[in-house]
This record gives sequence, structure tokens and C-alpha cells, in this order.
Amino acid sequence: MDTYVSVTIYAENEPPDWRAHVRAALDTMRKVEALTTSYDDPSEIGKINLAAGKRALAVNPVVAQLIRVSQEISDRTAGAFDITVWPLSKVWDVKSPTPRVPAENEIEENRKLVDYRKISLDGNQVFLTNIGMGLDLGGIAKGYAVDRAVQVLLDSHYQDFLVEAGGDLRAVAGQLTRGQRTIWVRHPRRLDDFFAAIKLDEGAVSTSGDYERSFEKDGQRYHHIMNPQTGYPASPAVSVTIIAETSELADATSTAVFVLGPERGMEYIESNSNLAGLIIYQEASDSSRSLKWKISKNLVDRIQILEK
Repeated sequence: MDTYVSVTIYAENEPPDWRAHVRAALDTMRKVEALTTSYDDPSEIGKINLAAGKRALAVNPVVAQLIRVSQEISDRTAGAFDITVWPLSKVWDVKSPTPRVPAENEIEENRKLVDYRKISLDGNQVFLTNIGMGLDLGGIAKGYAVDRAVQVLLDSHYQDFLVEAGGDLRAVAGQLTRGQRTIWVRHPRRLDDFFAAIKLDEGAVSTSGDYERSFEKDGQRYHHIMNPQTGYPASPAVSVTIIAETSELADATSTAVFVLGPERGMEYIESNSNLAGLIIYQEASDSSRSLKWKISKNLVDRIQILEK
């Protein structure tokens, strides 16, 4: 998943077999990665992409379920979250050592291949209707993997712990941490600094930012979060932090809200009582390029903005 993962367990005394339980949690995450990566042809997603427009494939139930959930989120966000964005991800190639700004005709040709409604899912049978289509679960699989690691630890009777994977984390609070945990939101323009601090006992937090994987060309920043409607990196959001019950939901929602932008994105957060969020953005019309932000009503009492 191209990120560091950490598991932190809090206990008054060292639990027996904790190392084995942590290894089991990490192994579960590795299995999710092996199934869902788009960068490995033998993976389940790699096989689906190679078969696009040719034939349906029977896939692992985990993959089928992730696709099903992704389609539901796509419907709710009017396509702002779309796992068929793989053709655009490939042509921009932001995650490679040699990213580039594609020609407009390349962008348009690949944008036409992006449409979650062209995923046919029947049980565990998956078919992408057009040749050239492809799936990219990068906006949801990492969150799902965090949830699976959390479940391993819960099944092992841990009551106080934290699982982190890059911009995704999920906390379970016991007596040792309840009322004491602070989640730090990285500053999107000063990466050795923090923009905000959030009080959180339990729940999942996901941050999507334009600084995670990006490059600059002629003074313009380009990043990996694509707008399926335009074919270009989404703007004007620069960072979106979502709090939800599960990492799977927080992960996908942070991507969707990033694409929706500050106005529509905050409307979406506010319309869902199980979500809270912070949106940081820069308006192109603002010559100073100063950072602005929006905070959902249900987060105001738990967040401190540290921006000077």
C-alpha cells in the first residue's frame, strides 16, 4: 500500500503473545493488499483490469464486497468517488518516479473510460464492460485493511489500541486512553508541522491530501486524486480529514469530499450524521494562495486549528 503501518497497544502490563497478535494483524493487511493492488497483474484487481471488455471473472468475496461498497459510495457522491479512475491514474502516472502532464486528447480519451456504472457485479462475478477500463481501489482498500487489523486485535481481546496506515487510522479506547487521545492533522504546505488537533476517543480518521503524491510542472502542483468528471487532479481542496465509524468509510469519503470541493463536500458531510470533517482549500482567485478551511458543525467543539 506504499505506506508505513503501525500498531500501538496500551496496557498496564505486557500482554502475553502480543507480538504474535500484532503480526497477525499486519498479515491480514498484507493479504488485503495482495488482493487489491492495481500495480500487480496477478492480483485480483490486476486480473479484472486485464479482462476488461473481454470476460467476467470470479473474484475473492473481499474484492467483490469492496467493489459493491464502492459503487454505493459512488451513487451517494454523484460519482465523485469512482474506482474506475485507473485509466486516468495510469496516464498521469503521479506515483511513478517520472510523472507527467498528459496531452489534453490523452486525458479526454481516458476520462471517457471512467464510469463506475459500467462495472457489472453479479455475486462474485465482475465484468468491466469496455476495453481499456480498470479499477483502482486505492481510495478504499487501505481503510478496509485497517478495519481488518482492528478486528484481529478485538478478537484477541485488546481493549485499548491504535492502528495507523499513512493517512488512515482507527482508535479503540479503553481506560488508559479514554479522554486523552489527540489526533494531529498534518499541515498540507508545511509537512513538518501540524494544521489542527482533534480530540478523539474511538473511531476512524482518514486524511486525503494533495501533498501525499504530487509533482510540480511550470509552477503548478499536480497530485494523484483525480476528478473523474474533468480528468485532471481535483481542486481547490488541498486536504480533507474525515472522521467516521470505520476506516473503510472514512477513507472513501475523504477522497469523495476532496473531489466534491469545499462547498459541496461540506454539504455532503453535514448531510450524514455519522460523518465529521475538516476541509482545507486554496482558491485559485486568491493571489496570496492563503489556506482556508471549513469544519463540520459536529466537529467544532473537538478541534483546535493551529494555523498561524
